[in-house]
Amino acid sequence: MGKTDHRVKNSQEFATEMASVLIDEGECFVSHDVVSLFTNMPISEALEIIRNQLENDKRLKDRTDLEIDDIMELLEFVLTTTYFTFRGVIYQQRFGTAMGSPVSPIIANLFMEWLEQ
Repeated sequence: MGKTDHRVKNSQEFATEMASVLIDEGECFVSHDVVSLFTNMPISEALEIIRNQLENDKRLKDRTDLEIDDIMELLEFVLTTTYFTFRGVIYQQRFGTAMGSPVSPIIANLFMEWLEQ
């Protein structure tokens, strides 16, 4: 994660990087903004991307004794059993990752890095 050419850590790093960028006449600067990234994340596609990354990770066995199928089962459970309350009513989130979940930023970063590639 965080291995793409266009990643910035935060807005301060972005401002520092942009301070040295010169835009020539005839060029334009374009910024792509993602709206509601976590809640619009396609879970099934994100899981495919993660499985592929895990299968291609030659050092995975150095970091865990878990099998890829076990990791994927746990991750799918975490991503698909999201409940929240609103005005006293319990809802199940049917699409995307949960706001406030510690796993959501990781999933979003992996997905966006894949999309960029």
